[in-house]
Amino acid sequence: MKNLERELITEKFKTEELLNKVNNEIKTLKPDEARIKASFTGSTLQLYIKESANEYKDGRYLSVTEKDRAENIVKSEYLNKAKLALEKRLKLLEKTIIELKNTNISNVYKKMGKGKQSLIEPLEITDEEYRRKWEECEYKGKPFIEGAVEIYTDRGERVRSKSEKIIADKLYKENIAYRYEYPFTIADITMYPDFTILDEINRREIILEHFGLMDNEEYVNNALSKIQIYASGGYVLGDNLYITMETALRPMDSRILGGIIKKIKKEGT
Repeated sequence: MKNLERELITEKFKTEELLNKVNNEIKTLKPDEARIKASFTGSTLQLYIKESANEYKDGRYLSVTEKDRAENIVKSEYLNKAKLALEKRLKLLEKTIIELKNTNISNVYKKMGKGKQSLIEPLEITDEEYRRKWEECEYKGKPFIEGAVEIYTDRGERVRSKSEKIIADKLYKENIAYRYEYPFTIADITMYPDFTILDEINRREIILEHFGLMDNEEYVNNALSKIQIYASGGYVLGDNLYITMETALRPMDSRILGGIIKKIKKEGT
């Protein structure tokens, strides 16, 4: 059921993005109420345009010099029909997602009240409980070098840079569950990702790495090695692996960070 819900949510966002693209394209077209009839005679395209109901059946023949107008009219017809289909698909997806959530057995348990809950074991743990247990995990992160500058997040944890603080504070503000420098192993190599983020709905972990010295050749090579290790462990950029970066002259772009967080939140919607 979780997989089905995830796929439907993914399809919903794809449909919304496509519908937004169609709406934007429609705005760029010149208004034209005429209709086009197009057919091939052998390999030659024959175009006719009908601009009013009073014209004869096929309208008038359209010359090659007016082909741009024909393309505009046909594109408008296609996009408007596509818009109607996408709107219908979006409503269907939204309705189906709601129905799936209404029949979620985790919700049955949640609505029983704490007294009754204490007497039974749920068939399926709720997303809230899953997150709570995930956040309660105790671990030992990478040690800090003695004498290093101390930078603390709004959540009270120590991080290594101002940019990492910005990222951590943004995740915290957006109520996104994360662990800082949580160790895990890939091919016998212990990794300490800057941020391991919980995708609650899909119950998976997403890595967000910040590369802060990308004008340093050795640092860049190490960063590329990290990405390769993540790839060998099944982490894919733009899916369950995200990256921010900066140099001495180019600070981290907050818009990129915002886009990443927006996508992460969509994954967990």
